[in-house]
Amino acid sequence: MRRGVIDIGTNSVKLLVADCHGRAVQPVAETSRQTRLGRGLYDSGRLQPEPITDTAEAVHDYLHLAKREGAVETGIIATSAMREADNALELIDALGQAVTILSGDDEARLAYAGVTTDSRLAKRDLLVIDVGGGSTEFTRGNARGIERHVSIPLGSVRLLEGNPVDDPPAAGQLKRARKIIDDQLQQSLPGSDWNGAVECELIGTGGVATIFAMMELGIGIFDRDRIEQITLTQQQATDWCERLWSLPLGQRREITGLPANRADVALFGSLIYERVMNHFDHKQLQASTRGIRFGALVGDFFEKNLAKTRRAH
Repeated sequence: MRRGVIDIGTNSVKLLVADCHGRAVQPVAETSRQTRLGRGLYDSGRLQPEPITDTAEAVHDYLHLAKREGAVETGIIATSAMREADNALELIDALGQAVTILSGDDEARLAYAGVTTDSRLAKRDLLVIDVGGGSTEFTRGNARGIERHVSIPLGSVRLLEGNPVDDPPAAGQLKRARKIIDDQLQQSLPGSDWNGAVECELIGTGGVATIFAMMELGIGIFDRDRIEQITLTQQQATDWCERLWSLPLGQRREITGLPANRADVALFGSLIYERVMNHFDHKQLQASTRGIRFGALVGDFFEKNLAKTRRAH
C-alpha cells in the first residue's frame, strides 16, 4: 500500500510517501521545508503567528503532493514543539486536520523502528540517536527488540534560541556550548542506566546526521546509499564542529552538504552528536536516513494512531 506521513518538527516539516509491505518501506517521494516552528517558543511557551502560518501552508502543500504521488492514506505527526507549546491547538485549527502529537517515548521508539527497516541493521546491537530541533532521543536495542529508550529536551533550535552566538562564534561560546550539552547528558543519561552502550553500534538518524554525512562526502544532492555507507570517527566529528564554529554564517552557507538555511542550527546539531560520542566514548557514528517517518509507516502504528489523519487530500 502506498502511504504518506507528514512530520511537523521544531525546525522543519517533512513528507515521506512510500510503498509499504510489512517492514519494507520503499520511498517514492521525500521532501522537507524549513518553517522553524520552534522560533520564539522557548522564551514564550507559545508558537508564534508566522511559524504557524508557514507550517500550515507546508502541511497543506504536502497533503496535495502526497495525493499526486498516489498515497491512498496520509497521516500527520508532530514532535517536540507541538507537545510543549501552550497554544498547539492554534496550529491544529489552522491545519483543519487531526494531528497525532508524539510523546518523547513515541519518538524514540519510532526512530528505532525506522532505522531497523534497513535489513543490514535489523538484528544488530544498536544505540540509535535522533537529534531534532527541540529534543534528542536515545534508543538501545537488538534482535530481541528495544531494551531502553529516553527523550531529553536537548535540540538544535532549542540551544540556538537559548544561547545566541556571535558571527563568527567566539571560542568561549563553543566551550560554553559544549559544557551545557555535557551537563545535560550527564544528568539525563547516567552511566549506570546505559552500561554496555559503548558496545553497541552508534547510529545517528534525522537531518543533522544526514548533513554530517553529506559534508563528509562533499555531496550537495541527497544520496541514500552513499550516506548510509559512511561512518564518521569521533575525530572527524570534532573537526567538523570546530570548523563550523570557526566560520561566519556566510561561509558556513557555502559548505557543500550543509543546506544554507540550516547553517545556523548546524552549529548546535553537530555539537550534540560530538558530545554524545564523547559521553558514551563511541569512536564511530554511522548515519541513517531512516527515522520516525519510516517508523510511523511500519508495524501497526499507522493503523492505531493515524486513523483520523489517513485520508489523502
